[in-house]
Amino acid sequence: MLIARAFARAELDPGRTLQQAMMTAMEAQSPSVASALTPAEISDHFAELAAALDNDPFEIYAELAITAAAFPPDHHATMAGALAISDSEAVREAALGFAFSADPAVSSAALAAVSEQVRAPSVSSKAIDRLVRMRPWLSETRRPNVDTTIRALRPKAAPPLPVERWEIRGVLASLCDGAGAQSLFVLAKRGRRFALASLLVKSEIGVADAWVRDGMTKAEADALITEIISGAEAVEVSISLLEQRLADALVINVARDVPPPFGLLQVVERLGLGPLHPASISPLVLVEALIADLPSARTDPVAAQAAHRASISWEEEFETLASWFEAGEAVQKLLQPLRTRKRRIDAVSAQLLPTRRKFWAERCAWMAATLKEGAAEGDDTWCDFALVARDLVGQRPLAEIPLAARIAAATVEAFERC
Repeated sequence: MLIARAFARAELDPGRTLQQAMMTAMEAQSPSVASALTPAEISDHFAELAAALDNDPFEIYAELAITAAAFPPDHHATMAGALAISDSEAVREAALGFAFSADPAVSSAALAAVSEQVRAPSVSSKAIDRLVRMRPWLSETRRPNVDTTIRALRPKAAPPLPVERWEIRGVLASLCDGAGAQSLFVLAKRGRRFALASLLVKSEIGVADAWVRDGMTKAEADALITEIISGAEAVEVSISLLEQRLADALVINVARDVPPPFGLLQVVERLGLGPLHPASISPLVLVEALIADLPSARTDPVAAQAAHRASISWEEEFETLASWFEAGEAVQKLLQPLRTRKRRIDAVSAQLLPTRRKFWAERCAWMAATLKEGAAEGDDTWCDFALVARDLVGQRPLAEIPLAARIAAATVEAFERC
């Protein structure tokens, strides 16, 4: 169990072999434990856990999900069912977390379990609100199960309760790294309490992580923000950019049929965001929107050429750009047979990067959007990123784009260090 939990905390798949070993060990050690537990004892256990976690359904699910990772998926569905019939409202709310499982069967079973709350005298309006909010985040094949659950619960939904209003004190975004990841942070305040919401979006993955750290003092919040700004090269942005970034990332979650983390519900509730629907934005559309109000002299071919010259020194200004290189199995397969650095750089430039133009255009476009938000008067760095992104997604030969040459060289350097 400890090994499996360690895998889960590190966000690593424990694998079927470890899960099966866990089941075998439990059956050998105590085959009668599960049958010996009465429903009341199970309910008491969940109530104790909920009390220890301040009756926070997101914390309850996070803790149980770590334990669940030690077991095969069919046991996850069983756990969701046990949560859904708990006497504790917070525990019942935590059952919805399993509906965000990457396994469609677990998700379906969890929603069916949540539907069983209809047997209770009343159902919290939050349950309906969350189901409605999360529906667009799931693939088309999963939405009918959500609709069925909503129809089952709505007749017994209690009247809505007053919503806690938090004041958004600041929004930060890290710069985009070479793997396509960007972190977003929001500091919120209510009374004397501070909370930090954190989101992680990744290219080709979507919304990968979401959580809220609550109960901070002003001093703790200020220290954490300072650490984020220095450690992640984070810059101030608007809440609208955060919503746009999330909407774009959610398209990937839907396309992959891998729901975002359950914690995304907690984040959007804490920040008081409106409905969040997946909405893709291409690098070219994003760039054109960013530069739409600029005079033609700032966006013409002469300006584009100046932007390419400026890109040569970007890595000196932004440490994050040191991570802008290609990696992975395709790189290994391409470069392993080649023996000289020049041949390897040429191979990356001629064979790999032409297929990755959109990926790197996205990195530049989101860098432009991020930097524009907090740009000082006269700082046109964001515009340079936008113009380079436009050429990457356009027809300009890669040989005329210095950033492509720099990525190719950095790719080879990273390969040779391994």
